[in-house]
Amino acid sequence: MKKPFSWKLRIALFATAVFLLIGGCSKTDEQDKITESIKTVVGLQMNAPDEKALSQNYVTPEEDSWLEDYTAYLKETFGPYFTESTTEQYIMTNEFVSFHHAADRFNYELKVRNIDVEQNEVTPTNYNFTVELDYKKDGEITPIEVTGVAIMRDDKIAKISYLGDKKLLRNLFSGELE
Repeated sequence: MKKPFSWKLRIALFATAVFLLIGGCSKTDEQDKITESIKTVVGLQMNAPDEKALSQNYVTPEEDSWLEDYTAYLKETFGPYFTESTTEQYIMTNEFVSFHHAADRFNYELKVRNIDVEQNEVTPTNYNFTVELDYKKDGEITPIEVTGVAIMRDDKIAKISYLGDKKLLRNLFSGELE
């Protein structure tokens, strides 16, 4: 009689182990997907300037549809990574392309060297990131570092903010890195 009980116990333990293993892997896969999404978005925003990201490259005297074409590009490029409301808001405020416009306006380049992303232990929907960049102006390359946070909702970015050295960020947007 002990044999059938131990057989059932073994099956139950095996099934529990399989479910735990599958559950643990899917959580890791989900975090990997989120981390890769954040890295992709930061790279798209900070490898600047990119000619496709500059609105003036869509303006033509013979076409009135340039704004629709530009908006379509932004939705196509950034939409898969952001919530719908954030996509609309960031298009309206130029959040997606602010680094591109600044780099183009002040004649410098940003090149991402590395992006580290870590889930916040206290607030698991927040992901902190650090971006190592090369700032190139007039042939001179200066390494810089920018930090930020991405807030996730339903595996999409609800908000992304660049934090850290506010003076550095202001200087990037004014074209005068010190």
